[in-house]
Amino acid sequence: MKICVVGGRLQGTEATYLAKKAGYEVILIDKDSNAPASSLADEFHALDLLKDVNAVRKILNSTDAVLPATENKRTLSFLERLSLQIGIPYMQDNSAFWVSSDKIKSMEFFDSLNIPHPELWPNSGFPVVVKPASKSGSVGIYRADNEEQLRDALKKSSLIDEKVVVQKFINGPALSLEVIALDGNPLPLQITQLEFDETYGCKRVFAPDLVNDDIRESFIEISKKMARGLNLGGLMDAQSIVDSNNIPLMIEINARLPSQTPTVVYHSSGINMVNLLVEIFVGNKMPHVSVKQKNSVIYQHIKVNNSVTIMGEHIMSEARNLRIEKDFFGVDEAITNLDADKPEGVATLIVKTSSLEEAKRRSMQAIEKLMAEFHLIKFSDSSPRGV
Repeated sequence: MKICVVGGRLQGTEATYLAKKAGYEVILIDKDSNAPASSLADEFHALDLLKDVNAVRKILNSTDAVLPATENKRTLSFLERLSLQIGIPYMQDNSAFWVSSDKIKSMEFFDSLNIPHPELWPNSGFPVVVKPASKSGSVGIYRADNEEQLRDALKKSSLIDEKVVVQKFINGPALSLEVIALDGNPLPLQITQLEFDETYGCKRVFAPDLVNDDIRESFIEISKKMARGLNLGGLMDAQSIVDSNNIPLMIEINARLPSQTPTVVYHSSGINMVNLLVEIFVGNKMPHVSVKQKNSVIYQHIKVNNSVTIMGEHIMSEARNLRIEKDFFGVDEAITNLDADKPEGVATLIVKTSSLEEAKRRSMQAIEKLMAEFHLIKFSDSSPRGV
């Protein structure tokens, strides 16, 4: 089977990686000739979807399904229409994505279903987190502890998006859960836990999560309720943060294939979300999977440049010449562009083993080996900035 992935950055890297693991041939399209996922696909075409229509149409005609890996709404609308014209499955629920891609619309959706989320300013009080309404990841996110910082954060965030969300800053465990659904009938997959760098970029994902059963079950039920509310047909990622009362508060939803967490789920439970999407959109049937942890997994990003720094996913979004390498300095697998003769580049390190403690030990041991190989002495692992 040939899958056409459209978009070659973080989502495209995730889609390509998982599609290859499922045994599919991957044809990648991105207008950037140096897109990070370009070196991972079987075939790559540097094309502008909206300008090179005939070339794109020809490529789609040779594939069995389209998997969008971009958040550009104009591109997504056009790609869905083109897929329908050609007669091949388009593996995303755009109507659900329109809601999830706007944090203000998402908050209104949460309220319509009585889904708990962090209080909005000014009822929230300080500290608050300020973020653009229509951007994903850590772009334009700032914390403010007083009105002066809030004015500064609003000014910075507004440069990225004219619509901005301001809500209470919660310092608790961050969780992610993907839900696959057909006609709004949801199947929750495996919860993963997230950790962030100084700029609130996700630097580390691990499984199993470290919260209690009550929190876990509450998050699962909330996520199922949202999938039903969206009448979801496809994949949705839900993210929450647990407050001091052990209540999972919804931060955001993304009705698309996300980055990072699906790979952790794959290595921990064996569930491949790209394969599930093929079952739904190509096979037109609801997958039957058993969500059961098989391995403990730690997945994290490092940047190497005279030192080793654990950083958020943004360092992978501009990477070039990525490859997949087994047994990379002792980790099970890495997605990297580091060369043996040049201590400069990035890597996503993936460790799977019997326990999180063992996974942590092996991850750190690999970093120490890498540092010794390149004669580096500085290492840092930043936490979210306070201001």
